[in-house]
Amino acid sequence: MADSSVSITAGAGTAIDTFAVTGGDHQQVVREARATAVGTINNWTVATTASTSQIAADAGRVMLLMVSNASGRVYVRFDSTAPTSSVFHWYLDPGDRWEVPAEMCTLAVSMLGAVAGGTVLSTLATAT
Repeated sequence: MADSSVSITAGAGTAIDTFAVTGGDHQQVVREARATAVGTINNWTVATTASTSQIAADAGRVMLLMVSNASGRVYVRFDSTAPTSSVFHWYLDPGDRWEVPAEMCTLAVSMLGAVAGGTVLSTLATAT
């Protein structure tokens, strides 16, 4: 969701940054946010009972790294629904490292261990 909406009226109104291209057209400048802070590492102790929204949704998050130090497979869902071994969005095997795609890193993350033991460490970075 945008922080603001700007009505565009040719020759008037709020300035929008653009690049002039051949033929007189303009291309809008789009800012790509970079991390300005890294939060405390999220440390989940792997359990066979699902942890819904283990990582809360955050519209300001721009990066999410996950490392599995689990004893077995960990199932991941990108919402507040408990994953199962048959309904999940992704999984991490022991030793896996994963940079979550930017398009999904703002979503809530729910987790379930196939077996108990070990941890999943997640590094979350935000931009202001």
